[in-house]
Amino acid sequence: MSGIGVVLNPHSRRYRRFPHRLSRMAFIVGERGHCKATESLDDLETVAHQFRDKAIDILALSGGDGTVHKTLTAFIHAYGAQPLPKIALLRGGTLNTVATCCGIHGSSEKLLLKVIYRYQEDQNFKTTTVIPMKINQEYGFIWGCGVINRFMEAYYASGRPSKVHAAWTLIRSISSALVNGRFANDMFAPFDAEVRCNDHVWPLDNYRAVFAGAVPELGLRFRVFYKSSEQTPIHAMAFTVPPRQVLRYVPSMFRGKPSGCPDLIEEGTTHMRVKLAQPMAYTIDGDMFEPCDTFDISCGPRLDVLVP
Repeated sequence: MSGIGVVLNPHSRRYRRFPHRLSRMAFIVGERGHCKATESLDDLETVAHQFRDKAIDILALSGGDGTVHKTLTAFIHAYGAQPLPKIALLRGGTLNTVATCCGIHGSSEKLLLKVIYRYQEDQNFKTTTVIPMKINQEYGFIWGCGVINRFMEAYYASGRPSKVHAAWTLIRSISSALVNGRFANDMFAPFDAEVRCNDHVWPLDNYRAVFAGAVPELGLRFRVFYKSSEQTPIHAMAFTVPPRQVLRYVPSMFRGKPSGCPDLIEEGTTHMRVKLAQPMAYTIDGDMFEPCDTFDISCGPRLDVLVP
């Protein structure tokens, strides 16, 4: 057996608050694998090539959705045409939507212990398949510009990212929308774009949000991407609904049901292309990116995720 490779993000909120947990994770791994805390993207690329050369059997990621996105991007680039090892999502970040969608719950330490025990005892793992999106040269599970990105900007603005603050940002957005307030209007500012999906161009040319997901949830248990499946892994969406009117469709979005909104377009697909009239900032799995005007979004490699 070639062992387990564990990647830790020391910049995650969890490890910044409790730095001793880094050494705890390394102690749990011991000589049964390789444990690396990556300080930068260059560091992450180096580790990806090292783990590839060691032919690890399991890649374990301790961190939130942003850590998963960055690590998978580095490893997919490093492995090229080679299949990636099985993936163990150990949670540990502020946003753990991808792990939750895979049915993974618990602390990073307990999840790592379960993975190591099953691996050492040569026990069978329960697995689930995920197919990340390739967004230009990045890989991730949730992408968006417009409302989605602006919501994340407001979420991070306080400097106190947490589930509680995410819920508060949502409540603030809804409250502002009810009174047609400035906060909601700024968040829902329209923009021009051309969206091509399943070989046809969507009929609208002005939007308030364009987004896509390769897991069922957008976050906060909103099962927005209910069309995502193995056949059409990408659920593409866009709408031009103003803030006050969008509220009537929120319950359907939460339950993962068709909204019935005439100004909302959604399709299951394997490829979409978004061309913005002006470059805009965007988000992938909670990470924020500098403005860009063109997005080619397709399916990445199939990944086997362990469910301890």
